[in-house]
Amino acid sequence: MGRLAKDNWKPTVNVVTWFLMTTAILCVLTRLGTKYWIFRRWTTDDYLSIVSVVLCAAQSLAMSMATAHGYGEHYVALSGTAVDSILKSQHAAGILFILTMCFSKLSLIHFIWSVTPAASDRRIAIGLEIFTVLWAVTSVITSIFQCTPPRTWDYLSGQCFDIGAWWNYLAATNILSEAGIIIQALLIVVGIQAHWAKKGTLASIFGLRIFVIAAIIGQLVYVNRTIDSKDPTFDTWSATVSTQLVQCLSVVTACSPQFKPFMDSLRSTGMRIDGLTSYNMASTKRHGLSSLRYQSTFHGSEVHELTPISPVKDTYETTVTASEAISDGDSGSQSSQTHIIREVRTFTVTESVRDRRD
Repeated sequence: MGRLAKDNWKPTVNVVTWFLMTTAILCVLTRLGTKYWIFRRWTTDDYLSIVSVVLCAAQSLAMSMATAHGYGEHYVALSGTAVDSILKSQHAAGILFILTMCFSKLSLIHFIWSVTPAASDRRIAIGLEIFTVLWAVTSVITSIFQCTPPRTWDYLSGQCFDIGAWWNYLAATNILSEAGIIIQALLIVVGIQAHWAKKGTLASIFGLRIFVIAAIIGQLVYVNRTIDSKDPTFDTWSATVSTQLVQCLSVVTACSPQFKPFMDSLRSTGMRIDGLTSYNMASTKRHGLSSLRYQSTFHGSEVHELTPISPVKDTYETTVTASEAISDGDSGSQSSQTHIIREVRTFTVTESVRDRRD
């Protein structure tokens, strides 16, 4: 096996690629199952994670096609047709890698946005989302046209811009966005009202994203070592494997906050999860209500349970609507219970706050 690795890196690259792809898929499926088990529905960040894992699988398949055409073998042993197919597969894999990173970041950022009702935190999250989208758009465009048309994928014999400088830009901006995500998440965790042990648990989950930064640094090191190699289909295997690792860690760490232990810790602090909290879910189960709606307006905007409310000159109105559910045992029976009209009550409380002048 050691002698095989010295002459051919194709099996290594292929096995690692498929293993990391499978790991990412299993993590996303676990995330989706956990979220649906707890909340009985998925949210926007879950759909973004689905897109990211689909792109991750497509990128891994593109890289697998490159190995099928001979990537991992020595350049001199490959035909011109095989090299051309490898370059096309690498070109597609590079674009899909950027898109996978983009959607995995957006999934985590939107999750952070959903757990905080503070307007300042949400503005920061929106700023991170805009930065991530702009990073992805510019990176994809430059990746597509890295060489002059029509052979934009041929970085070996075509006229291309400085590929090494482009990889440095991609990695630096990638690390910058990752650092922004981690810092915002930690600031939110520090600000919640909970014991430091609980804060440490929450911070450790978001802090797992640091491994993505470490993998990006490793990717950057290997890319710069092999960018000018005279055997590009053989020597660059380490850069390719590090790229696959970055992609997998990005998808996995974006899913880690959705696993059940973390969700239980998050709900125990009273933080909201896209409008769902441990309080209103427990109330729904306890009172057997088919619908429980709480709507609060303050200056025309939504006020959440964690948002501090200070007295101002305005009107505060609260509307609570509740309707009792018919038990499953009576829903289909012919007894008198099926003919009872269920009463729906709506209570509206309006309070005006006036200034007290001395």
